[in-house]
Amino acid sequence: MESVKVYRSVNSGDRFFGLELADGAVLLLVFFFTFSFNREGLFGNGVVLLLAYFGIRALKRNKPEGYVLDLTRYVLASRFKSVGAFDESESVDGEEPRK
Repeated sequence: MESVKVYRSVNSGDRFFGLELADGAVLLLVFFFTFSFNREGLFGNGVVLLLAYFGIRALKRNKPEGYVLDLTRYVLASRFKSVGAFDESESVDGEEPRK
């Protein structure tokens, strides 16, 4: 039986210019933020978008698929993972703790 050449792996995710869908969403957010703060500076905003694109590409180099999405989830959820210990002076209702 002859093998057939395929030019795209079925198991790999869709990419556009080397970026996944979540990376494109990050670039879209950068686009909206840059143009909301500086509407007249087309060249400056383009440079910011190019820097963001190459920054994401550098961040993703030799990383698995979905890395930026997982990194974003980790950064956003990391401060909510643990709750600090309560002192006895910090009671919920403002009264002295019962013994």
